[in-house]
Amino acid sequence: MSSVPATDPWLGFVLDLCNTYDLLEDPPDQLTIPLVTRIAARHELADPGLTDADLEPVRGVRDRLYRVFAEAESDAQYGVLNEIFTRYGATPRLVPGPRLAATGGGDAVARLAVSAADALARAVADGAADRLRTCAGDPCRCVYVDRTKANRRRYCCELCNDRMASAAYRSRKG
Repeated sequence: MSSVPATDPWLGFVLDLCNTYDLLEDPPDQLTIPLVTRIAARHELADPGLTDADLEPVRGVRDRLYRVFAEAESDAQYGVLNEIFTRYGATPRLVPGPRLAATGGGDAVARLAVSAADALARAVADGAADRLRTCAGDPCRCVYVDRTKANRRRYCCELCNDRMASAAYRSRKG
């Protein structure tokens, strides 16, 4: 049985960052550096200190983080997280708890990537790997954390749930 991950500002940040690419929006890619700063502030995180020149590297971070949600097996999630830690120069540190945490990164983008991946790694290590998901609503592929007791949530939001229920109803009636 999987566990529900603890509420974590960095995990909330990761969800919002990954969902800046939304196939239901026009254009689908809504990512801007000011938006990343607002997302950090919304989760009461420090300003990441990014510049406009960091936009493409942050898109790369977002795409790598998304892969953690897209992988169905925890071993594959471990691989993606380890790849992120290696790529962005993470260093393991023992922090109060006591637990290991990934820290470091040579620049603002790397620090953002390491902190975000550390939040996902904590969720996976705590047994919540199967609760990190992408929406089953077509064409939506937003990410979410299933925090339901039964662990049966399939959609990122009520809108997607309603859209898919309506489509299923129309196909049965039509």
